[in-house]
Parts: sequence; structure tokens; C-alpha cells
Amino acid sequence: MKIALIGARGIPDHYASAEQLARHLGKYLVSRGHEFTVYCHAYRTPEEEQTPTWNGIGRIFIPTVPNSKYLSQIVHATLSSMDAVRRDFDLIHYQCLNNSYQSIIPWMFGKGVVTNVNGQIWDDPKWPRPLRGPFFKSAARVAMAVSKEIVTDAIGISDIYKHWYGKDSAIIEYGADIRNSTQPERLAKYGLEPGSYYFIAARLVASNSAHLIVDALKRSGSKKILAIAGGGSFGSAWFEKLKRDAGPHAKFLGSVTDMDDLDEIYCNAYGYLHGASLGGVNSALLRPLGCGLPCLALETVYNREVLEMRDGRMCGRLWRRDTDDLVKQIQELDASPQVAGELGQMGQERIREAFTWERIGRQYEVFYEGVLAGHEIAHIRDAVAAI
Repeated sequence: MKIALIGARGIPDHYASAEQLARHLGKYLVSRGHEFTVYCHAYRTPEEEQTPTWNGIGRIFIPTVPNSKYLSQIVHATLSSMDAVRRDFDLIHYQCLNNSYQSIIPWMFGKGVVTNVNGQIWDDPKWPRPLRGPFFKSAARVAMAVSKEIVTDAIGISDIYKHWYGKDSAIIEYGADIRNSTQPERLAKYGLEPGSYYFIAARLVASNSAHLIVDALKRSGSKKILAIAGGGSFGSAWFEKLKRDAGPHAKFLGSVTDMDDLDEIYCNAYGYLHGASLGGVNSALLRPLGCGLPCLALETVYNREVLEMRDGRMCGRLWRRDTDDLVKQIQELDASPQVAGELGQMGQERIREAFTWERIGRQYEVFYEGVLAGHEIAHIRDAVAAI
């Protein structure tokens, strides 16, 4: 098969889940003899490094408006779609609803389109309120109209599309790697010591609940600090208040771009505090599980879907959206390193049973094959779920 992906910033790139998917899915499909091409933002890669392939994965570099919150991806997806029309791809995979309108371009020329709709983007406060409802909900309808089939990344998101739009989908989550610490000395540059901190790695906006986590850790009396990797959105007043409120209880690391450093920060934390409130399956929760961290996660249907193992055990703890509950859970975890270690081992077991990148790659391979063969979505969904 010849598959193109539009909607990631590039490869290799570690920005977010779309870039992780591009890298790992491409690696898997190429190993299986398929062609996989990622459309890349040209400005993110120095011109002398813009080779046509990376580890066997095709790369097409398309210009866009650099570092623009709203225009960068819109312009890039539009120009990428125009380029894709003239190539012989079997399917063009669009990642996220903010690229849906651009997918009309290849569809008009008879190209096969599939879309991973990627969660509740219409509720994400990083977008202006006028966009959240009218734009993204209309984008969902466009995606369903032009796509041969769609992918959802969680049971709960699949249920939304089935209930609101009467549209079935294949459910394919994200993946994570199993990691263990090999270079703990890397922590020194961040002023951290193994086991002395809880960790968050997330975009610092209200929907990720960092303010609740900071408050709970302060009230818990824990002697551990909160290490936070990630930045606020464009001079956000909320982010500035978060930093003031945290005081000495938190260490803001900013954006950690060295992935080896980031792995060590994950692997050497005492626990991970996850506050994402929007769906679906969040790669920010999968990664700490793969690093063997006990996770305390906000109670949502999506976070439960990640933490609940096939035998019914929970490989992490869920906290209700009030700081009293999280305070209690932090105190209990602090008091029992043995429980923390057991939860960490179960987290890695959970990744192995459901969220390996090899499994995700195979599911996409079966999905693409089913779409190209013209199978009904119910058949494709069952075949994907059986892997």
C-alpha cells in the first residue's frame, strides 16, 4: 500500500501524539513492505537535513507560516493536500479535525481519504470559543462526508460519533514504549533527584488540571516536589497564576526537547499525576505507564479505559475532580513505596497487553487494507479489535 499522512508537524518530531503516530506507524508499515509518506513542516527541519526519506519513511517538506497558532497547520494542510492530488497514494490519512476541510481537495479528485478524528477537539480551550462548536463540529461532518472511514482513539469517542452522527468507526488508540532508567545522572541538569518528585508533562492549560494538582500536592504535606515539563499558552494569565500559586512546591522545567533526558525524568519520578479532562485515550498517560510510574489520573471514561486491565484490575488510581480526593491519594501513595512499585509494574504490563506500537501499527495496517478492499466498517472494526 501507498499511504500518506497529513496533520503531523514532521518526522522525526516529538511535538505531540500526531508526530509519535507518524514515526511509529511509518516504521511499522515500512517494515511490512508498504510505502508511508509524512508531509512535514519545512521550517522545523534545517534545509540541509531535508532528505526525501528518514529510516525508510518518505518525507515531503511543505512550507507554511512558521510558529503561527492558527495559520501554520491550516496553510500546511492546504498545500500538502494540493501536492497529494498529483501523487499515486492509495489512501491519504488526515490526522485531527483541524485538517478536515483540506481533505475535501483530494476527495474532489477521487483520492481515497481516511481521518483520525482524535478526541473532543470542540471542547479544547486552546481554541477560541467561536471555533470550538461551529467550526469543529462542522469539521466532523466534513470528515465523515469525505472519508471512506474514520478512526476514533477511544471507546468513548467512538460512542460520541455513533450517538451524535450515527457514524461507526474503527477504534485505534495510541501506543507507548517500555522504558527503564539507564542514565539517572541526566537529572542533575534539571535539579532533580530520583524518587524525590512527582511529574507532569502536559500543555499547561486549565483542561489538564495542573492548578488542581499543584493545590493538592501543597495540601497533602508531601515532601516531594512537582516537576512540570511543558509551557503555558501564548502568555496565558492562567499559566502565570499557576506559577505564582505553586511557589517552591513545583519546579517548572519548560519544554524538554531532549528525549533521552525526558525518558530519565519520567523513569525516575516517584509517580505521575495526570489531569487531562478531554477525550480520548491520551498519549500523555500512556508514556508514564510505559516508564513504570504509578499514575494518579483524573476520573474520566477515557482515563479509566487506559488504566483498567483486561482482567479488571486497575494499574493506576483515579481521582475525582476535587482536590480533597487527590490529596488523600497522594498521601496514601507517599506512605507506601511498595504499592507505588506494584502499580508501576502493572502499568508496564498494561502497555504490553494493549498499547504497544507494534499492535497499533498492525491495527492501522488491517484498517487500511479493509478500507481499500471496500469492506463494511463493522467488519473492519471487528478485525482491528481482534488484534
